[in-house]
Amino acid sequence: LQIREMIASGRLSAEEPVSEVQLSVALEVSRTPVREAVRRLVGENILQLTPKGLRVYVPSIDDLAEVYYTRSLLEGGAARLAALNADPAMLAELVRILRETKANLGAEDHEAFTRLNGEFHRAILRASGNHRIGEQLASLETIIVRYRRISLMFPDHVERSFQDHSRIVELFTSGTPETVETFVRAHVLRAGARVVRAMLRMEGGAPRPHSTAAALLALE
Repeated sequence: LQIREMIASGRLSAEEPVSEVQLSVALEVSRTPVREAVRRLVGENILQLTPKGLRVYVPSIDDLAEVYYTRSLLEGGAARLAALNADPAMLAELVRILRETKANLGAEDHEAFTRLNGEFHRAILRASGNHRIGEQLASLETIIVRYRRISLMFPDHVERSFQDHSRIVELFTSGTPETVETFVRAHVLRAGARVVRAMLRMEGGAPRPHSTAAALLALE
């Protein structure tokens, strides 16, 4: 868990080799649990073995599009289940998160935006009561958090995310489970498109994505 957080936060950079020795020193544990954790993370494509050694996995633009497309399906389904459950506690939590997000809109606090964005989506997932969806999303979480941080560095991305989240709360109170699912799926796809476009701008010469998932994110 600690190594995942180090990757998601950017403390472990994709440009630098990952050392089991340095990890064991930083985490103050023996190399055996670190080695086991690294093995699991390689199996999950969070770390990768390269000719230059162990590195943080950097998804291609197409991989990133596929992650967000998969997330849109899972989170849309979770939102539909949450709407069917009609949980007042969830709605109160979403409203609280929206208020805190709005209070930070002018502060450019990227860490706060990332945290609140994650809290919003996790609240819906909890209300769905579907542990299988939660397990699948957990397998994508490290990549999602890392690139969410990048996306929310752009003020227009933060504003659009806030507007979408406000609309989701409205749909939970006045819409149908079907409309909630449709909007949440579209919201995640739009977020994915913003992330991928941001990566294309930052990487300059990166090849244009061409997968089916990328096409569904309207990137072609």
